[in-house]
Amino acid sequence: MTIPHRTIAVGGIDTDVGKSYVTGLLARHLVQQGHSVTTLKLVQTGCSEMSDDIILHRRLMDQPLSEFDRNKTTCPYLFPFPASPRLAARLTGTAIDIGVLDQAAATLQNHFDWLLVEGAGGLMVPLNDQWRLLDYYAARRFPLVLVTSPRLGSINHTRLSLEAIKARGICLLGTVYNVFGNHPREIVQDTLAEIRQALADYGLAEIVVIVPDIQESKAAGWAPLLASLG
Repeated sequence: MTIPHRTIAVGGIDTDVGKSYVTGLLARHLVQQGHSVTTLKLVQTGCSEMSDDIILHRRLMDQPLSEFDRNKTTCPYLFPFPASPRLAARLTGTAIDIGVLDQAAATLQNHFDWLLVEGAGGLMVPLNDQWRLLDYYAARRFPLVLVTSPRLGSINHTRLSLEAIKARGICLLGTVYNVFGNHPREIVQDTLAEIRQALADYGLAEIVVIVPDIQESKAAGWAPLLASLG
């Protein structure tokens, strides 16, 4: 399956690190550049009726819900139990079909200039008995934006994520460092230094976008993440 170069995956080192905010903000940036853009939440757990993350994306993009949102194309799997995608699906007596994810992506790619694909949880969560999220991204050759944070444990999780990305030959467009929240400045600075060192150690793109802006990143924006895509 050939994926257009204007499809980007957004993944996180863990759950609740800000993937949905980053996806929505990056989509808003692309809209402001004059592109038609949508987002795809492959699967959401702990939710029913309508994907909370898709609603957040549209709010950040300052756009109404589309027909693709209402007919579930932008979130083909929605499960009420807050667990891994595989377990949440199993508890409803179903399993995630990778073909359904592919069809949703193909439909959206045919209607928009850019597609941002957000997963659920961390990179190695199981989608079903055969597939983990990162392996799906790798098989579809999605270039990836990795979201990390200064939470305790993030240095370890970031290095493990980068090692897994490197091992699969995935194109890492850059890393988004989400500093939202009340984090000690010493930890924010030290974790940032560790992230940069890890990117250098693994020979991956040494692009770090800091969200929200702090003094170091006043001139930073989303453009560096997209530079290699043309």
